[in-house]
Amino acid sequence: MKTVGSFWQWPTTLFDYVRRGMPYNAPLSLKDEEVYGAVAYVLFLNGIVKDTDTLNAQTLPQVVMPNRGGFIDVSRK
Repeated sequence: MKTVGSFWQWPTTLFDYVRRGMPYNAPLSLKDEEVYGAVAYVLFLNGIVKDTDTLNAQTLPQVVMPNRGGFIDVSRK
């Protein structure tokens, strides 16, 4: 099952996805504070952060996604 907790390895990737794609009819129009708010809400709904947590450029990279270690490195050496 693909959820925010299982599909995203890093919270910063989720931030970038939301920033580049929302809102659908006007991508890249949200201010960073609005993107942090949207990402915080999605992470809260998925039980990853508390409703009292504040997300910003310093705190977002510290969020540990539930499936961070569940990905397989398929890079070619």
